[in-house]
Amino acid sequence: MSQSSKDSTPHDIPPEVNPNRTDDLWALTKEGYIIAEEIACQTEYISEQSCPNCGHTPLRTMAQINRAFQGLNELVTRCTNCHETYGFIFDISNAVYQAWWAERMGVMYTRLYDGAPRQVDPNQRYFR
Repeated sequence: MSQSSKDSTPHDIPPEVNPNRTDDLWALTKEGYIIAEEIACQTEYISEQSCPNCGHTPLRTMAQINRAFQGLNELVTRCTNCHETYGFIFDISNAVYQAWWAERMGVMYTRLYDGAPRQVDPNQRYFR
């Protein structure tokens, strides 16, 4: 689902997609992490990437490393052509992701990251 999904009605949006996506989606934080605003946008981001080594698309996700205690989620990918491996680290500390996750989890929601939400670096936007 593309970012245009934020224009859909809530009934049309799958539960893994945040209907409140913002222009910060896929921007980089000052630390170089990719802003994620829900789960689906992370796989969408990977699907838009090509292998830096051979240019092949798509990359295939091999593993997810839950680093929620750091406010991060990492996806490890592999090129289906040359078999090079790449990691993508997504920031999930931001308020948009946390509000979406809290809504999904209800009373079971626990914020695992104690730090302040990371801020977008205005000079490092992706697809904008």
